[in-house]
Amino acid sequence: MKLAEIESLLGIEFPLRHKQAILDADDPIHRACDFLLDSSRYELLRLVDVNELLRRRDKSSAWPTFLVAFASNGCGDYFAYDLRYQTPKIIYMEPLRTIDENLASNDDALEFDTFEAWYEWKVEKYEG
Repeated sequence: MKLAEIESLLGIEFPLRHKQAILDADDPIHRACDFLLDSSRYELLRLVDVNELLRRRDKSSAWPTFLVAFASNGCGDYFAYDLRYQTPKIIYMEPLRTIDENLASNDDALEFDTFEAWYEWKVEKYEG
């Protein structure tokens, strides 16, 4: 599936840095986390499949369409775009919290104003 189709299906235009990382298999972000891709032989690494799965959960845990998962640490957690903002924020979605708890959390939440800020933090943390 082409990136433009994925963006259309998920209702987002990924920042340029995100698009570059998707298309560059040697980008360090792929070693730093489970970065979701346009295509993969693994369903849980495909952008569209993961987001559809998260949105199909039962009512109490189904993700709203304004959240778009794009990366994971591999433990059922996700980093997601929050599309309610003009420049989508990046938020950490903890699997043991409800959607509302994740969205309301301010004390220990990992939030980033841009994809670029998240990217720098994630790569530095991995390589650091």
